[in-house]
Amino acid sequence: MNKKLCKGAGILAAAVVFGLVSGVLFAREAKLFVGDWEGAVLVEGQEIALVCHFSMDEGGMLTGTLDSPDQGAFGLALADIAVEGRTISFGIDDPNVPGDPLFEGVLDDSGKKISGEFWQGEGEGTFELTKK
Repeated sequence: MNKKLCKGAGILAAAVVFGLVSGVLFAREAKLFVGDWEGAVLVEGQEIALVCHFSMDEGGMLTGTLDSPDQGAFGLALADIAVEGRTISFGIDDPNVPGDPLFEGVLDDSGKKISGEFWQGEGEGTFELTKK
C-alpha cells in the first residue's frame, strides 16, 4: 500500500478515536450537571431567583431550561451549553430576553454547588446554584 495512503488512513483513524474519546469524556463531565438546580443571580445588589434544569439528550448532549420565578419567566431554553472539566457555561435562547445573557460557573468538589459569573448587556454579576 502507498505510504501516503497509509499515513492518511492512520491520521483519520486517530482523529476518529480522539473524537470518540472526547465525546465520552464530555458525556461523563456533562453528567455531573444533570438535574435541577436552584439559586440566584446577584446583579447590582439585586438578587433574582433562578432554577436551572439540565438533562442529557439521546445523543449525549447536555440540554436545559431556566426559570426565573421573580420575573415570571419559565422554561427558557438554554443555548451554547459547554462543559470543560468542572466548568460550565451557557446562555439563554429566547428572543424576549435581551442582552445575550451568559453564565460561566464552576462545580465545587461536593458536586452540589455551581458558582460563577454572569453577564447580560452592560450588566454583570455573580450566580450560585445548588443541586436539589
